Amino acid sequence: MDTQQLIIPPRPSVLLELQQQMQQEEVDVRSIARLIKQDAALYAILLSAANSPWNGLSQQIDSVEKAIVILGLKRVINLLQSVMMRSSFNDSPTLESFWNAAGEVAAISENLAQVYHMVNTEHAYTAGMLHNIGIPVMMMNFAGYSHFMQQMAHGSANELSRMEQQKFSTDHFLQGALMAKDWCMAPEVTLAIRYQPMAHDILQGKKQLPSKVIKLLAILVMAKNISHEYHHYWSVKENKCQQNTLDCALEYLEICRTEFSELKEDKINEMIKKEVA
Repeated sequence: MDTQQLIIPPRPSVLLELQQQMQQEEVDVRSIARLIKQDAALYAILLSAANSPWNGLSQQIDSVEKAIVILGLKRVINLLQSVMMRSSFNDSPTLESFWNAAGEVAAISENLAQVYHMVNTEHAYTAGMLHNIGIPVMMMNFAGYSHFMQQMAHGSANELSRMEQQKFSTDHFLQGALMAKDWCMAPEVTLAIRYQPMAHDILQGKKQLPSKVIKLLAILVMAKNISHEYHHYWSVKENKCQQNTLDCALEYLEICRTEFSELKEDKINEMIKKEVA
């Protein structure tokens, strides 16, 4: 099967309208709120995001208009894009765990962008949320893909991409980038999704990409490392390929490994506290 012929869920009309509204010289918040109110699920998710403990609000937000002001228009659009991407696939236990992991990497990526001020925080969040969006695309097109992923669960991005190409003549990183492009995501986000398997070489300067993309890719590498260690906190196993890529990311961003280790430890402890709260 040609890689361009895989079925990719189409962009919903409401998202198209929202994106068109965002391209106007003067964005009309009321028009955007009106579009969101047409979809009960989007309405509920937006209010939930605005009332998240992360925002530290003392009062409950009870309107879409207020939620847009609190979150900001760009964050709202990125959030709705991610939600609609999720809803375009059939629900399954496998995908539920996938989306949970994606949300975790998204939150960590955004936090890293806020700490280091090197990439756009919205792009960091979106890249984190969609870094594996090609997985449900592959599951939708290949009957044996779920079993394949279970066998490859602990492989590096490079190893996984190579095995996917051998078995399916494409890989989920490419398919994720194609979907991100079809859904009009930022070019930096699309390229960061695509080049995850080549992150090590890119961060070493062996392949030229815009610096915005490389920095976003580095943040994504760091976020995935934190997420992985959180879920394997007591494991003594270490993937040397992934560790080498992390070292390259830290070197590219000129971040001391000790500094990152301390930040990672703090973040993991914070995540553990939230889990048991």
